[in-house]
Amino acid sequence: MKKILLPLILISFAIITLGFIHIDNVNKLDQQYNDLRDKQQKNNTIDTENSKMFVSDIK
Repeated sequence: MKKILLPLILISFAIITLGFIHIDNVNKLDQQYNDLRDKQQKNNTIDTENSKMFVSDIK
């Protein structure tokens, strides 16, 4: 019983630790995705406003 207990504990510890690391990485990627999406939306808004100004200057 003792021979199987230590490997079982170590494998369980590794799985739990890797699970926490994976969740942390997913949260970081989600935050980076949200930041990039917000930045892209701001750039698109500025580009749209510049296009409208350019078109109105032509008229």
